[in-house]
Amino acid sequence: MVHIELKNITKIFRKFTALDNISLEVKDKEYFIILGPTGAGKTTLLKLIAGLLKPDSGTVFFDGKDVTNKTAGERNIGFMFENYALFPHMNIVENVSYSGRVHARDPKTTQTLVDQVLMMTLLTGRNGAYPEELSGGMKQRVALCRSLLNLEQTKLLILDEPLKALDAGLRMSLRRELLLMAKSKELELTVIHVTNEEQEAMMIADRIAVINQGKIVQIGTPHEIYYHPKNLFVAYFMSEINYFEGICTKNEKPTWDIFSKSQQGDKFFNEIQEVSVPLPINIGFKETFAGYLNKSLNNEIKHGDKVLLVVRANHMKIRLGNRVDQKKNAILGKILRRKFMGVFYRFEVLIKMKRQEKVIIITIPATYEIHDAFLENSEVTIYFPKELGIIFKHPGEELIREVLKLE
Repeated sequence: MVHIELKNITKIFRKFTALDNISLEVKDKEYFIILGPTGAGKTTLLKLIAGLLKPDSGTVFFDGKDVTNKTAGERNIGFMFENYALFPHMNIVENVSYSGRVHARDPKTTQTLVDQVLMMTLLTGRNGAYPEELSGGMKQRVALCRSLLNLEQTKLLILDEPLKALDAGLRMSLRRELLLMAKSKELELTVIHVTNEEQEAMMIADRIAVINQGKIVQIGTPHEIYYHPKNLFVAYFMSEINYFEGICTKNEKPTWDIFSKSQQGDKFFNEIQEVSVPLPINIGFKETFAGYLNKSLNNEIKHGDKVLLVVRANHMKIRLGNRVDQKKNAILGKILRRKFMGVFYRFEVLIKMKRQEKVIIITIPATYEIHDAFLENSEVTIYFPKELGIIFKHPGEELIREVLKLE
């Protein structure tokens, strides 16, 4: 069994607080993702778990035992470093099989395992190549293979940005292979995987810990993180978003039935409705707008409070012409720019609200109809399902600018 627990971990480098009172739990056989921007503290957190650093305060537990003062060697884990850390005087096979030699594993067994991991990472045929002869992506795959060969010593695998230097196709393939390997009956690994790519985290994680500026912002399943972000930073980090500032009008009668159940019968909508409540807000139009607010926050936001309505770009809908009277949460606009992105189109739609202009981002699947009919300068109606509107208490203009990187 591998069960990791961190309690009140703080790490300071001179005057810089890299980790600030971090507490989290990684369950046995869980694929746990630590997600956050560059400089958030992700690698420092991994090194503390691995025993490569010691915290200034707090405790690290492995299976209920305090290992805070144990070295990395005593913790016996598979660790893949962000900078690869390959031995320059060893070829690919020698680097990958290093763990087997150190632990006196049977040479035939080691060779079988080496062949398997090299095949999985598409390195077969380069066995005799040295690190200086390899591209960055190939070095990364060699480092991944080497960490996998240490797994007989433990069921814990720690990966620091394991796929970042790979091309898109191979990255997608290895995400799937890593997950299948971790969940296989032969291995049943506990994996702690650091990344700054939200798509990677959503694809493979059982749970995600979002970290920013040395603090854990939110921990949850991919569904919880995506549909129920705790604050503006989490919402923004998981995908491109639009935001509207408004006033809570919960004591006024909405101009339409915001409490009606969705006609789509979508299970995600049903889950959102179970843990959230619809909230009417005024964003500057005559019609009421509505989104969903977590039930635990409903009493914290009063009638008349300033709020922030957040809608993901891929949750926005777009229709040609003026159909504002036919839709809810609808605004009339004009297509300013459109960009073909392969599987989807990205639209920038100019709207007018409160006597000001605002650009709304919409991403929708690419079709022939979209390509032929939704042209720049076309008049369009944009709208969104109320279940996919996320409401926060207004965090203040300064924080909005900081999070959204506005000028």
